[in-house]
Amino acid sequence: MSVSPTRISTAQGPTQRLAGWLPAGMLDWPGRLSATMFLGGCDFRCPFCHNAALISTPTEPASWSGLAEHLEAKRGWLDGVVITGGEPTTDPDLVRTLEYFAEMHMPVKLDTNGNNPGVLEAVLAAGLVSYVALDIKTAFDRYDALTGARDAASRVSRSVDLIISGGVPHEFRTTAYPGAVMLDDLVDIALSLEGGDRYAIQQFVPETTLDPRASGVLPYRPDALVQVVERCNTYIPTVLRGA
Repeated sequence: MSVSPTRISTAQGPTQRLAGWLPAGMLDWPGRLSATMFLGGCDFRCPFCHNAALISTPTEPASWSGLAEHLEAKRGWLDGVVITGGEPTTDPDLVRTLEYFAEMHMPVKLDTNGNNPGVLEAVLAAGLVSYVALDIKTAFDRYDALTGARDAASRVSRSVDLIISGGVPHEFRTTAYPGAVMLDDLVDIALSLEGGDRYAIQQFVPETTLDPRASGVLPYRPDALVQVVERCNTYIPTVLRGA
């Protein structure tokens, strides 16, 4: 779904890419009540992206003070913060932002596309994230064509290995977009994720997409996705969302 995050304009914090934030919810970090912050800027151009407004870096960042005051006031009942985007690992100030939350003793879930394994390796090694969710966009042999990023498949594959071997709780996710992901692809992706904690297959919602043509693509039938989930469970625990 597209987001309409809270926006305030003035004070700066550890990052210049804060595009907005949501005060609390349980959808972005399953099982936890968390605030969600959105960082602008992304190195992929997936046609089915629902957050096209976050692909570019913000020309007028949202106020950090509003988010900081909210977190300080609610830290007693919030279970953590989700950092999403856009693509957080493209932010040169990501580590500084994570260190800010570490000083608050606020757990962080990081959403990423996996295209910057060096950044991911650094934050994992430093123990700056408590949970990672990595989006697998398509079959690895079609990554460059879908995302517009050269050699993305090898970088994402390395990120997958880092996450599985790193010991941090995690999940992998794929949006079942028929224009780029075949049902058998989902099974092949699950096989490549063997040893991971969880794989979430997400139903494609044809609305507010980066490429307007993607909005005309019909989603897969829910029963077809249920059958694929059963097949994927052979290799990694798999769940279906949104269908």
